[in-house]
Amino acid sequence: MRILITGANGQLGQALQANPPSWADITALTSRDLDITNGERVHEKVATLRPAWIMNAAAYTAVDKAEEEPGQAKAVNETAVRHLAEAANINGARLLHVSTDFVFDGTANRPYLPDDDTNPVNVYGRTKLAGEQAFLESGVNGALVRVAWLYDAEGNNFMNTMIRLAKTHGALKVVDDQHGCPTAVPVLAEALLDMALRGADMPQGVWHFAHEGHTTWQGFATEIMRVAGWDVPVEPVGSEAFPTPAQRPAWSVLDGGPLREQMGWPKCTWEDALAQVWALKQAGG
Repeated sequence: MRILITGANGQLGQALQANPPSWADITALTSRDLDITNGERVHEKVATLRPAWIMNAAAYTAVDKAEEEPGQAKAVNETAVRHLAEAANINGARLLHVSTDFVFDGTANRPYLPDDDTNPVNVYGRTKLAGEQAFLESGVNGALVRVAWLYDAEGNNFMNTMIRLAKTHGALKVVDDQHGCPTAVPVLAEALLDMALRGADMPQGVWHFAHEGHTTWQGFATEIMRVAGWDVPVEPVGSEAFPTPAQRPAWSVLDGGPLREQMGWPKCTWEDALAQVWALKQAGG
């Protein structure tokens, strides 16, 4: 099964390539290989490769910078999705598009379900929601999967930032008034490939991928220190201690239960997933 992956240099894009299953013929493209904001180039590439699946792991994810660059964020997060969906429709491919918890405003008091009302509070979230709308309006076969708080053994992410800061400062201050569910990228990548393997039997429409449970950034940092075996204090502070240009939702916990049940996946807590990623890190990735 030929799979075209966009965003090949990103965390998720790299993980989708890391352990390719025997049934998959993967072509992974960076933004240099293919400018997905250029419709003509997208159509040419998809027509040439004729993939069964397009996995769009590309995104403009600089949440604060998006406040200053709304046009660029829109081009990658919305316009590019429209191009990919159109090319998929023309060439008989399915599209698996990855979106975000930031399409919600954070005012809920329970994990968000896929059909809950959206109301993004920043430019990044609004452009990602516009990309979702482009996906749905296209009528393309496939699925849209929202994810949150991604991290992996390597790369630029919260886990590795906390490790670096702990080594440098010996103590941490982390916000405890933003709630979410850390998502292990290797587990997510395996899940998305499993969805692609189902082909026409894969659940269509909008879904959430999330581990069981939720925490705050401070709780996540505390658990990182615990699995690392480090006696590093993690002081809880409010978001006002680290002001940012973009507002963040206070509650962006996603309910991954419906997709897990549809796919028959076993339950996995975010703590267990973190332990898996830490083991990968200790083994060298």
